[in-house]
Amino acid sequence: MSFKVHLIHDLYYGFNEPTDPVDLKMPDVDLVILNGNLGYSNKRSMYYAFELCSLYPNIQFVYNDGYTERYRITSDKWEYEYENSMKIRKEQEQWPKNLHWKDPRSPDGLEILLQTGQTISVWPAFGFPNIVNYNGDWEDTWFYCNVSEGQTPVYMLDSDILPNANLKVFGDIDKWASEEFVKQKYTEQHDMIRDWETKQIADKYYGILVTHLSPYDDTRLKDMSYTGYNIHLHNRIWATTHINKRVNYVGADLVANPGRGLGPRGKVLEVD
Repeated sequence: MSFKVHLIHDLYYGFNEPTDPVDLKMPDVDLVILNGNLGYSNKRSMYYAFELCSLYPNIQFVYNDGYTERYRITSDKWEYEYENSMKIRKEQEQWPKNLHWKDPRSPDGLEILLQTGQTISVWPAFGFPNIVNYNGDWEDTWFYCNVSEGQTPVYMLDSDILPNANLKVFGDIDKWASEEFVKQKYTEQHDMIRDWETKQIADKYYGILVTHLSPYDDTRLKDMSYTGYNIHLHNRIWATTHINKRVNYVGADLVANPGRGLGPRGKVLEVD
């Protein structure tokens, strides 16, 4: 039995910008994967997801946090502040029954019953890479410039004078992503995905891996030598971003569908 999948990402809706009616018209599919950068903030992206879920109650939607949802203008005051907030939101009565979000700490994939009667397993993740080598200044990387590990309270600083500046610090300051932080995030997901691959989808469910960062030719990983997950997803879908063609990657079909409008909204993946 086959089912149909539609991918949506990189719409970049402004906070007060109304959704284009074209982006509210879904093709005839069973599963829609919302893979990040839907709006310029998580609030706008969630609003779009809620719109779609209300319009199409028989379609299942997977919400994967992208850069604008998870890290743009977001800096956790304590570890997993964002994820804890999302868990609370998900438990509310208003959360659509056909909207699926995965806590990155959970060792299990999302088991989703489609309108076709099939149950599939989806694993959404941000997709931090295993950086093998970077010869430049780490502070020039996309990670350091855009991803915050969290905040450091002023009382934990050696001085309340900002380093290399004559400025007094009165509040918490951002700690930007280090190479060790990226490695830690990669390792956490890699170990769980290996278990998911061998124990949950090997002979039980059809599995779909979703990563916001692409393991292939992602411009945000420019000038880095890196590896992806050590997995084998033969004849499976790996949904990602930042590519404009289908690529065979560790046996999977690496696919993306960026942008707004009639063109992207008309593209459908059929899974046998």
